[in-house]
Amino acid sequence: MNCMKPTLGLVISQPAMTVIRKILSFVFLSLLPAINLHSEGNENDEVVPENESMASEIYVIPVKGPIAQPALFAIRTGVKEAIENNINHLILNMDTPGGRLDVTLEILEVLDRYPGKTYTFVNTEATSAGAIIASVTDKIYFEPKGTMGSAEAVSGQGEDIQESMKRKISSFLNSKLEAYTEDYPYRSEVIIAMMDPDYEFKIGEEVIKEKGELLNLNAKRAHKEYGEPPQSILGSGVFDDLDALLDSLAKPGERNVTYFEETWSLDLANFLVKLSPVLLGIGILGIYLEIQTPGFGIPGILGAACFLVALFGHQVAGLSGNEAMLIFIFGAVLLFLEIILMPGALILAIPGLLLMFGSLVWGMADVWPENTPDYNWSIAMLEKPFVNVMLGLILGVGLILAFMRFMPRSMVWNRLVISEQISGDARNAETIKEEISLVGCSGVAVTDLYPSGEVEIEGERHQAHLVTGSLKSGQAVRVVARSQFSLEVEAIEEDPA
Repeated sequence: MNCMKPTLGLVISQPAMTVIRKILSFVFLSLLPAINLHSEGNENDEVVPENESMASEIYVIPVKGPIAQPALFAIRTGVKEAIENNINHLILNMDTPGGRLDVTLEILEVLDRYPGKTYTFVNTEATSAGAIIASVTDKIYFEPKGTMGSAEAVSGQGEDIQESMKRKISSFLNSKLEAYTEDYPYRSEVIIAMMDPDYEFKIGEEVIKEKGELLNLNAKRAHKEYGEPPQSILGSGVFDDLDALLDSLAKPGERNVTYFEETWSLDLANFLVKLSPVLLGIGILGIYLEIQTPGFGIPGILGAACFLVALFGHQVAGLSGNEAMLIFIFGAVLLFLEIILMPGALILAIPGLLLMFGSLVWGMADVWPENTPDYNWSIAMLEKPFVNVMLGLILGVGLILAFMRFMPRSMVWNRLVISEQISGDARNAETIKEEISLVGCSGVAVTDLYPSGEVEIEGERHQAHLVTGSLKSGQAVRVVARSQFSLEVEAIEEDPA
């Protein structure tokens, strides 16, 4: 007979203690005028930047390489962190050949939420999508060899895109650039000239860009002045490097600069976000198998890991914070406590499953800090996450049905069940075979059956499932069959006295 250990007033079996130990292991698993705002450009063409109020809190986000999902993740995460920490100056340290137009539009929307000052440092290239992104920032600074332009909207294969997407981008840019007309009277026309080869860009009688080509500006041309009073065509200053730009915004001892660190996790998050419905489906299958097999082992660990990995991907993507993951873990703990302490009661399982489901939906939603201007929570935020979770649920049900159809007959499954039972209940394969001979034998329920739990027959404990209804511990039962995972039992009616 299995030994019993008193713990916190409860009588818990050795297998339950093993599960508890595994669960515990899992849970623990500026405001001064600008001074000396200048930088070194070409020896004969030094460009003095516009005056800028001193900035004490600055957030720097690198935008390197193609504009794709990882770039969106970095910018979104950085902007949210800057808002949350009340950092009111943000610099995009840009060196990009361009990229996807759909991602560019998302980045424009992210930057539009930021309430502080935004700057782009062209270091050394802002082409195509990079030029579009830079155009919506408050100021554009250049490295001496920096270039910006050629922003015609094309597909990822270099082909023309749909007119609807072009109109969407143009509409967004027009509304955004209107705000810069007073300080930068030429910016709107500059961006149009970069995007539209059929647009002729003239200032007075001077043709800046003829029809049939796209405008490209180097650091010198971007700071050429026109009009009365003279104003640069686009740029706000030339600096040798990022540190020189930071020095112009605030003295080294008077600024606090936060750098967003690019890591391999951004590329991994891109992969995990796309794979999230599959991860959720596998996770659901793992939890189902864990409930169906004795003890706690590989299926449960695999299922929980898939859920957590899916949440991790969306967290790195800048969608949710740590709250969703913590809520998921809490829900998982409730579910496992249900399995080991009161199987079938559903008192802990239902809230646990609801917390897990809710955390998955919340973890995939684009949630912004509370102090984000003009940000209001809406049910529309949850539409895409809900669809992802439902796709995962559908896939999980499909995997369960496929498993029930094919796996019980396979040698792999038989070995898995035997392995789980050996590790969870310290029983061997011979014990499993002997359970078949228990059909017709009587015993007693050692836990409540709601409808699953444990029974004791001939001095041995067994996982059991009550055919109908529920049963309190201590009542007599009879084995009527053995299923794939446990004994099927029925209550023995007591004779009336």
